Formats: sequence, C-alpha cells, structure tokens
Amino acid sequence: MRRVFLVEAAHGCDALVRVLGPFAVQAAQVCEMTATEHALGVSVRLEVSGLGEARAQHLAERLRALASVTSVAVGWRAVA
Repeated sequence: MRRVFLVEAAHGCDALVRVLGPFAVQAAQVCEMTATEHALGVSVRLEVSGLGEARAQHLAERLRALASVTSVAVGWRAVA
C-alpha cells in the first residue's frame, strides 16, 4: 500500500523543496511525484511507501505547518 499526499502550496521558488523536506526527514520513499504550477500556486501529488498510518498523519501535520502550504490531503492506494 502506498500513501498518497495531495499538497497545495503558494508560489515561490522553493515551494517544491519545502514540500519535499519533511518526506526526507521521515525517511519516506517517494515512488511517484507530479507537480503542476497554476495561477494560485503549485499542486503536488506524491505516492509514498514505507509509512504507517501514524507516521503519515504526522507528516501531513508537518506539511500543514509550513508557511507556503495552503492545504494537504492524505489517502492511500493499493499496489499489486
């Protein structure tokens, strides 16, 4: 199972780096990532393995605490 994080962040030259930082701290393995710039900022979709429910929720809270992040959603996807 992979955790899926959907993150919205404000524009900024370092927005993507700031979003990815907490994943490195938690030693999460990013399997897939998509980042799309739009008028309101940046949308980042990450599929991550190696996280249990508690660590995923902790990571989501860390992301929400970042000044540039405007929203975070967390889910999961079964992998065959």
